[in-house]
Amino acid sequence: MNARRFLLSAAVLGAFACGGSDAPVPTAVATPTPAPAPSPSPVATTFTCPLPALPDLHNTCPKLTPQLWEFVENAIQATIQQHPELFDFNDDLGGGAFKVLDHDRYVNTVVDNIHKQGVCSRAEVEEIQVKTTNDFNEQYNIWVSAGYVRHGPHSYITTCFPAQF
Repeated sequence: MNARRFLLSAAVLGAFACGGSDAPVPTAVATPTPAPAPSPSPVATTFTCPLPALPDLHNTCPKLTPQLWEFVENAIQATIQQHPELFDFNDDLGGGAFKVLDHDRYVNTVVDNIHKQGVCSRAEVEEIQVKTTNDFNEQYNIWVSAGYVRHGPHSYITTCFPAQF
C-alpha cells in the first residue's frame, strides 16, 4: 500500500510541476557568449646600441683585416632567406651576388639583421658601419653600384679608430 501512495503522490506532484496550472512555463534565456578578449599584438622591439654615440672625427681609416665581417655576412644571408622578394635570383653575378630589387629595404634589413645579433650597425649613403666596441668600427659596402649583393670579406672597406658613430 505504501508504494501505491507514493506513486499517487508522485503523480499529483508531477502534474503540478509539469504545467498542471495555467501559469506560463518559463523558458531559458540565452545569454550572449562574450567576445574573446583581443590577443595582444606583438610588440616590435627596436635595437638600441648600448654603446654611447661618438662623433665622426674624420680620422683616416686604414684598410686592415676585417674583424666583424661574419656578422655582416650572417645578416646578408638572413636577408636573402627571409626576404626573397628583394632579389632577382635569375640575375646572379656568381656566388650569390644576386640583383637587388629594392636597395633601401635591402640595406635596412641587413642592418636590422646585424642588430638581431646584438651588434651595433648603421646605414650610411653607400656603406654600413658596424661596431662591437667604441674602440673601432668597420665600414662595409654590401652592394655594388650595378645593383648586386656584395658579401663576404670582399664587402669590407676600412676600419676607423675610434669608432665614428
